Amino acid sequence: MRGVVGVILAGGESTRMGTDKASFELHGRSMVEWVADAMTGFATVALVGRRRGPAGMEAVPDLHPRAAGPLSGLQTALTVWRSPVVLVAVDQPLVRSETLARLGERAAANETAICVDGRPQVTCASYATTCLGEANRQLRTGGSIQQMLKSVPWTRVERHDWSSWGEDGRSWFSMDTPDDLIAAEQRFRLDLLG
Repeated sequence: MRGVVGVILAGGESTRMGTDKASFELHGRSMVEWVADAMTGFATVALVGRRRGPAGMEAVPDLHPRAAGPLSGLQTALTVWRSPVVLVAVDQPLVRSETLARLGERAAANETAICVDGRPQVTCASYATTCLGEANRQLRTGGSIQQMLKSVPWTRVERHDWSSWGEDGRSWFSMDTPDDLIAAEQRFRLDLLG
C-alpha cells in the first residue's frame, strides 16, 4: 500500500501473558510474524515499541516509553514516518490481510477509520497524519486514543461494512492472557496451540 505504513504495536510489558507476546508462538510462528504476514500489502511494515524486530523488519522504540496504552505507539509512528498508518497490536495475530487492505485504502486517502464492534477497535485501525497534533496533546495530559478521537474527525466502520469484507471480529481479538487463546479457539473454531 503506497504511502501507508503498517505499524505493529509492541510496546507493552506482556505482564498478563506471563511471557513476551511478540515472541509467543502459535503453530511454530511468533505473534509478531503472524501480524507481519497479514501486512504483506504495505510497502513499509515496522514494529513500534521495540529496539529490534524480527529479521528484516524495521523497529522503532516508543518516543514516550512511560506512557501507558497504544497512544504512544501511534504518536511515535506518526512522528517518525509523517505518513498515514494502519495500526495493529502485536497480540492480534488473527488479523486478516483483507481487513488491513480495506483499512489501508482509507489510510491512503489520509482518513482515520476505525472498526466499531461494540466499541471502537482502536488497535486495528487507520490513522491520518492530521491526528499527530492531538496525539501530542493527549500524551502531555495523560490521555488515550479514545480521548483523542473526541477531537479529531474519524469514520466509524460499522458491522455491516466490516462484515462485508469477510471479517468476523478476529482481526481485533486481543490475546492478552493464556485464557484469551482458549477463548479465541472456541469463538473462531481454531486450533492455535496444536
